[in-house]
Amino acid sequence: MRIIFMGSPEFAVPTLSKLINHDCEIIAVYTKPPTHSGRGLRENKSVIHNLAEKFSLNVLTPKKLRTPDNIEQLKSLNPDIVIVVAYGLLIPREFLKIPKYGFVNVHPSDLPRWRGAAPIQRTIMAGDKKTAICIMGMDEGLDTGDIILRKEILLDDEITAKELHDKCSEMGGEMILDVLGLFEKSSVKFTKQKHEGVIYADKIKSEEELINFNTTAFEVNNKIRALSPKPGAYFVYKNEIIKIINAKVEKSNQNHLPGTIIDNKLGIACKDGVIRPILLQRHGRKMLYTDAFLRGFAIPVGSNIK
Repeated sequence: MRIIFMGSPEFAVPTLSKLINHDCEIIAVYTKPPTHSGRGLRENKSVIHNLAEKFSLNVLTPKKLRTPDNIEQLKSLNPDIVIVVAYGLLIPREFLKIPKYGFVNVHPSDLPRWRGAAPIQRTIMAGDKKTAICIMGMDEGLDTGDIILRKEILLDDEITAKELHDKCSEMGGEMILDVLGLFEKSSVKFTKQKHEGVIYADKIKSEEELINFNTTAFEVNNKIRALSPKPGAYFVYKNEIIKIINAKVEKSNQNHLPGTIIDNKLGIACKDGVIRPILLQRHGRKMLYTDAFLRGFAIPVGSNIK
């Protein structure tokens, strides 16, 4: 089967790696164009670009796809299937009908819940107890294609965005191999997405990174986990941004103003309960556990943070 792979960030690496290790016929890899930075404008290639070059794969880095030349190029490659994993460019309608089996996409949410840009972060931020990896056939809509394969993932109250990201990327790669097997045996079944329960996972805005302690400790911890370790949920004390990378929730029978430091171990009062930071980070500094953090940056009991 003649395969084209489209992807750019770390999330796409396990899928391409598994395709390579299974000796699949990868005729081209599309990834985002290199950026340039630093002295001499050093070229920075995507991780997928570097991986593809390591195995001498044909790498293509168009700035946009909807041009006559790019359409003709895809036709000339004559792919049987195109696998898309966090590519970064919109796939034009003209592309979708070119491959024999169309385009398939790895999406880390329980579609139709959390279509869009930030499904992993939104899943955790909402406190969802389960999610899924969906392999879907791509159409012109935003994550609206028919589902080919779905695997559910149960979530606890401790998993972070990074941990879920890594789990989903590994599972997605394994599932793509299963999907290719289904196409080869002509046993693929497409299931239309439900019209009910559609929620969009908008890109995380910078203002959402600020913690609002006038919400429950459960909701605060969801935000911390959803943004951990990057970009990081933060509070402000004496005009300094301090990120909470990891924390735990505790119950409290005391009435404190939300945002108040209630003890010498940096317990922070919320609308309901207490959030207790475990790992913190000042701007430009390394991450520290709470006791080490407080030795270098004291925040007195009774202080109010924002």
